[in-house]
Amino acid sequence: MKVKEIVKICGELADLDFPSTYFVLVNTPDDSRARKLVECCNTVLEELYRSYAQALRKTVVEVKDGFCDTSAYKMCRVLSLVDGEGQDVHFRYGDNKLWVERDGLFNMCYARLPDEVSWDSEVVLPSQRITDRVFVYGVLREYYAVTGDWDLARQWDDRFRDALAVCCSTQYALRLPVRGWW
Repeated sequence: MKVKEIVKICGELADLDFPSTYFVLVNTPDDSRARKLVECCNTVLEELYRSYAQALRKTVVEVKDGFCDTSAYKMCRVLSLVDGEGQDVHFRYGDNKLWVERDGLFNMCYARLPDEVSWDSEVVLPSQRITDRVFVYGVLREYYAVTGDWDLARQWDDRFRDALAVCCSTQYALRLPVRGWW
């Protein structure tokens, strides 16, 4: 789903009365509410990637003088750092770097942050289980928080959290009997 389609849905749910001409434009319209919603899309997308990213990447990194520059990777978290023999290597996060206890080459598995989206961009969610509806709930939560309407922000946050819990639950809602329906 494109960002402008998400903004349109959010506008309808929040009664923002956006003109239909906005949604045929290639660039963000000159409307502060629409711009805020696009910013909220980026904020919620990053939040989801930080918590639910499933597309993991692997690379070999070099550690010199106890740290590794990670600014080129646009990562949100490191899942593992191992040496050539498969042994875990302890690390700490720093500002665009990892502090590592020893120098050398290491295999790093990490989750990457999403690219920033704009008006005509396609939103790629971090998991197939997270639906566009859940994302819209999060965008509305963020929008109301940014505009200072804390009551509505809390209501949309509850919907967002509840929907995330349902779609990302590992339990199954329906279990069939082993021998059939008898």
